[in-house]
Amino acid sequence: MSNTIIQYRWNRLVGHKFLHQTNYEQAKSYLEQGYKIAQHEGDTEWLAKSSNDLGLIHFKLLDYKNALLYYKESLKYKEQIGNLYYIGTTLNNLGLLNKDLGNIEQAIEYYEQALDTFLNYTRTDNFDVRVFSNISHLYEDLAVIYALNGNNDKQSQYINKIIETFSTKLSTNEKVRALKNLALVHIKQEQSSDARQFINESRKFAGLNSNYLDEIAYIDAYISYLEGDLEQALQQTNKALSHSQSANKPQVLSDIHQLFYTIYEQQGQYQQAFKHLNQHYQYKEQELQAQYQTDLQLINQQIAKERLERQLISEQLTREKQDNKIRSLSNIILGSLIILLALSFLLIFLIYRKRKDKQALLASIKSHKEKLLLLESEATSDKDIQRDNQNCSDEDFRQSLVELLVETVNLWEKVTQSDRIELAEKSRIWRVSIDEGRLRTRSLDKYLNIQKIPQNPRWRNVVKTSHYVLAECHLSQADRALLEDKLEQVMSLIKARSMETT
Repeated sequence: MSNTIIQYRWNRLVGHKFLHQTNYEQAKSYLEQGYKIAQHEGDTEWLAKSSNDLGLIHFKLLDYKNALLYYKESLKYKEQIGNLYYIGTTLNNLGLLNKDLGNIEQAIEYYEQALDTFLNYTRTDNFDVRVFSNISHLYEDLAVIYALNGNNDKQSQYINKIIETFSTKLSTNEKVRALKNLALVHIKQEQSSDARQFINESRKFAGLNSNYLDEIAYIDAYISYLEGDLEQALQQTNKALSHSQSANKPQVLSDIHQLFYTIYEQQGQYQQAFKHLNQHYQYKEQELQAQYQTDLQLINQQIAKERLERQLISEQLTREKQDNKIRSLSNIILGSLIILLALSFLLIFLIYRKRKDKQALLASIKSHKEKLLLLESEATSDKDIQRDNQNCSDEDFRQSLVELLVETVNLWEKVTQSDRIELAEKSRIWRVSIDEGRLRTRSLDKYLNIQKIPQNPRWRNVVKTSHYVLAECHLSQADRALLEDKLEQVMSLIKARSMETT
């Protein structure tokens, strides 16, 4: 047993080392070994730690589905153990994951649960004092999340909580970070006076060797910009750039160059603005390698870049028109420019429309993946399943379920050139059995025939199958629209019947 303990601890130690070095694939390999040892030994505490490890590594790899599943597994084991500090940590991780997914309400719920758990932990004997750092971080997260949610009262409440912890609980570095984050909340709301108050306090604690000097200078510059002092804003932005280049923070560098672009564009210095927009675009691409972003942001940035390019073309043409040597050619140039711009606008429109269609497709796929994940990860009690079955047992509803599954299976076979057995195996929704040496899908087959479908059908399996095919198959626009329409009809029936019973 002692050898097993050493192996488990060594795998976790090496995995965490690679994790801190941002070598996520190597970290994943070692942390998975630790998880396998924990499973083999059946040790609840090890399983709680290792499943949380894997949730974190999948989150870093932007694999949100597996991150959510491992976090929930970790939470289950930690609740069995009853350690409030461990439970609060995983609840906090679930809040962060949902914030990145854009599920603001769900993120707030997990953050609030984590805070309550940590506060209850501080009332126990011999608690770990590191919990105060977790609590102060949660105050900051809650202030930011409520700002995103537009709840100013709750935002103010947690800002006051952060301030209350300064004197006794926070280290100097944590005070700088907290005050800096509070200033960021206020500049996003264009409240320059409140932002200046917090950033001045942050600077008092920062000293000359703080890791946040670049962000403090950037916030100073942004406040000056909001106050209309563009010259002062430029000086402070240059100072922020100097600090940030040595720190090599792509996100901060991206924000700095975007502020440069905004200031120079307002001043009419399009050449300088264009240069910084390109720099912003480059750092944003680096940032997107480690963050979850939508294609819409890249499209908006590309549109802004193309707009500035057109402004530069227009400026160049204006100067050429002033030259006597080409004055006689001005009409031809203007005519050519109109044609060029028309073609450019047409090309941009076609590209934008194509990207918009692609974005709509990606959004649809993402939506169905999230719905499938929700159906897979949210457990439903036996009582609820029985009630749903009773609600959905009439002939019309059963007919709709059969039609939906028939269309789903037909599209799967058409697109993948495989059969329903492979659909059952890959989706893991339907059971595959062996009968007389052949693979069969008896339960799925029953739902393809109105004469065989059960009186109280498990409609969730049919709906999950349709979501799976919509999420995983490259369907044509017409096929996707047809299947989504049938799925929506079934969901409307389910919703209507649910409302009738309530």
